[in-house]
Parts: sequence; C-alpha cells; structure tokens
Amino acid sequence: MKYKYNGTGNNGTFAWIMQRISGVVIGIYGLVIFYQAMFAEAGMHNLSLPLLLPLLIFGMWHTFSGFKMITDDYVASPTKRFVLFLIYWGVGIALLVIGYDAIRQYI
Repeated sequence: MKYKYNGTGNNGTFAWIMQRISGVVIGIYGLVIFYQAMFAEAGMHNLSLPLLLPLLIFGMWHTFSGFKMITDDYVASPTKRFVLFLIYWGVGIALLVIGYDAIRQYI
C-alpha cells in the first residue's frame, strides 16, 4: 500500500495549543461570570461588555477550532474540507455578531 506524504507531524501544534489555552480562558471567565452573577449585589446587571466579550470570542474560537480539527481528522477531500471551513467561518461570524448584539442589548 502506498502512503501519501501529508506534511510534518507538527502542522497542527499551534491549533492544538490554542485549543487548550482557549479552554482554560473559557473556564476562568466562566467562573468569574458565575461568581458575579450569583453573588454580586447587582446580579447579572453587574456584568459588562468588556467581561462578556472575551468569553464570547474565546468560546467561538474554541468551538470552531474544534470543528476544524474534527474535519481535518475525518474528511479526506481537501475540497470538502475547504467548503466546511467556509461554512464554519460563515456560521461563526454570524453567531459572533448575534452574540455581540445580544450582550450589548442586555447590558
């Protein structure tokens, strides 16, 4: 059986590290927001856009980076991967805009 060269073994290292970093940031921000929402005097109205926006951005990065990694692992066709990647970007940008607008209206 012939094997095709697919590049070096460290092609996805940056994405893998960013996936772990964004997971940690989401966890920390999630705990801070939970604490403020549950135990602060003003409750959810005490939350601000500078606090919620990084959670939204890192959450979107983490989610769609994970989708891309799964696609890279299980979709062999470069064309199909590219189309899925464009769909991920489109959905991601749409959700980011919707999330930003929802946060801005709530605060």
